[in-house]
Amino acid sequence: MTTCNLCRIAHASCGTQAYACCMSSNYSGQTLVALLCLMALPSSGFAQGPARDVSDLSLEDLMKIEITSASRKEQPAGDAAAAVFVITHDDIRRSGMTTIPDLLRMAPGVQVAQMNSNKWAVTVRGFNSLYANKLLVLVDGRSLYNRVFAGVFWDTEDLLLDDIDRIEVIRGPSAAMWGANAVNGVINIVTKATSDTQGALVRVDAGGFGQQGALRYGGKIGTGNYRVYSQWTGRSESLIEPGTRANDASHSTTTGFRADWTTKPNALMVEGDFTAGQMRGMWFNLDPLTIASEPVANVPSDSQGGHLLGRWTHTSKTGGSLQVQSFVDMAGRQETLGDYDRKVFDIDSQYHTALGARQDLVAGIGYRFIGEKVTGHFGFSLEPAEDSSSLFTAFIQDEVSLFRNRLAVTLGTQVQHDEVSGAGVQPSARVLWKVNPRQRIWAATSRALRTPSLYERGIRLTYPPAPHPSGLPLVISVFGNAEAKTETLVDAEAGYRVEIGAAASIDVTGFVGSYEHLRTSEPGTPVVEFVPSPRVLVTTHLANQLAATTRGLEVAGHWTPVSDWRLDGSYTAFHVSPHLAPASLDPLAASEEGNAPRMQWHVRSSFSPVDRATLTAAIFHAGRIRQLLVNAYTRTDVSAEWRFNRRLSATAIGQNLFDAAHAEFAGRGSFLLSTQVPRSVSVRLRWKL
Repeated sequence: MTTCNLCRIAHASCGTQAYACCMSSNYSGQTLVALLCLMALPSSGFAQGPARDVSDLSLEDLMKIEITSASRKEQPAGDAAAAVFVITHDDIRRSGMTTIPDLLRMAPGVQVAQMNSNKWAVTVRGFNSLYANKLLVLVDGRSLYNRVFAGVFWDTEDLLLDDIDRIEVIRGPSAAMWGANAVNGVINIVTKATSDTQGALVRVDAGGFGQQGALRYGGKIGTGNYRVYSQWTGRSESLIEPGTRANDASHSTTTGFRADWTTKPNALMVEGDFTAGQMRGMWFNLDPLTIASEPVANVPSDSQGGHLLGRWTHTSKTGGSLQVQSFVDMAGRQETLGDYDRKVFDIDSQYHTALGARQDLVAGIGYRFIGEKVTGHFGFSLEPAEDSSSLFTAFIQDEVSLFRNRLAVTLGTQVQHDEVSGAGVQPSARVLWKVNPRQRIWAATSRALRTPSLYERGIRLTYPPAPHPSGLPLVISVFGNAEAKTETLVDAEAGYRVEIGAAASIDVTGFVGSYEHLRTSEPGTPVVEFVPSPRVLVTTHLANQLAATTRGLEVAGHWTPVSDWRLDGSYTAFHVSPHLAPASLDPLAASEEGNAPRMQWHVRSSFSPVDRATLTAAIFHAGRIRQLLVNAYTRTDVSAEWRFNRRLSATAIGQNLFDAAHAEFAGRGSFLLSTQVPRSVSVRLRWKL
């Protein structure tokens, strides 16, 4: 069966709808890698603190590093009854990377795919897309969630990586603490306190695939500290194929500040930023007048946005704490498909206290207002085009210690109510057993919810007419579902952590999840219409007729053979079993694979032959994504840093060195053309004044 150009575009953008085009004329429609010695655990629950280099910490010290995302309170990472991985500041510095998505490649269970020069698909435990809708991303506790696609605009998150203390990656449901949409995981990016960023910093990155320049200055103000910064980022063109540029360059500028005041028992933090950028997203052209000559719209997209966040913390003499945080967030985008404006106000409070000698309680309430407006272009729109809603949440979690603190049982739940999806309850039960000072065994079961996006409820999309064998033009239309259901996940997982001597550690997690009410695209029977003009019409409606079972294994480890050499690595195995309702006609859902490789792994080696030099090499391998026709690839990165003195360093960075270019994703569900990631070489100069 021959597929027309419009069908290819529709398949790349909406998946099922592409089949409707072809059906109108013919209606039918690795082996487990040895874990080597890559058992690396620079994070995985054993992370560095803000003031010390992780290479100076023993494994015992690493287990005691405090994290906050797993249970919304500070706790030793090794004692978290969850699949935790922490990307430390030292990992970030040695990697040579300049974007958050690239850094997330280091975490097991996280699938990262670069779609073109300025677009990424990022998810945890499958179901990946440009706007993956089962992952909650936070920056210092501020949610980056947008309600239109229930995903994250990664192209606008231009954070100054020098100021990041750590990235906490919680795999698996965390909805009992963080609410709906924390279904498959939570990523919390934690920035440094201003006391750790005093003085001036200048950094310049220059290379073939990207350039970046950053300025930061930190000082004191009364009894507190502050920093101000600005960063410019430019990304060069990716490749349609080796030797053919894609015309998808982008650039952005971010300017921001943070201030901290601490006067015991109170602490106050205020921070904010503003980002403006322009990019060419490689969106498919839906203009019927120009699609024949220009299938991909060659029009730049603009974005701008900013936020202001404040957090007050009061710590009592008994060790309990009360925290109140609030932020406002405003953003706008002018895309080929339409213009988008968002306004968010959020306020959240939580209380943490001990109840006697055995119980530890965390509870909180929150309110969020979201106002969004989408003005569609060329046959794309949302109904209603302008919408606002309020979300009320409350959570409680109680951790009980038993058997001389060797066994910890944690019960918690989150309840919420929003104007669209109504009420929801998300409970969780967790247990952790400290077998001995060097071993931990944990298990958890949770129920999580994902509320429908505005896209799922109200999309209206009409593709430009295309030729049809009947001689009449073919028109494909896609409609949302105003009664879209909330997706549910019931998940069970277990893990084992062990230190092997004083130089190695391993963290293993296994999980199984059961999803209900996943999205499907239900094509209708082609019909001939004569009004407003003769045509063959194929309509597709979104529905919730797919269930799925997932299972997987995630391994991370750390080995320090000698004091100046560190090996880190991870391995992930992932599998999806779809269960399509008998009434569904979605031709792709029955073969759903979660848009993620069944297997991926990475190994990193960091070696300091002399005090002034550090050589880091990393290999990232991702298996084939059969459903998207994306081949397996292996990416090799190398960075060599030379420190002239304590203030000045130079780093040579090579990425994807042994492959001229490779594809990491296809555009299904994203309305854009995916390209290939090229080889790149760059140089970084860094001054601390």
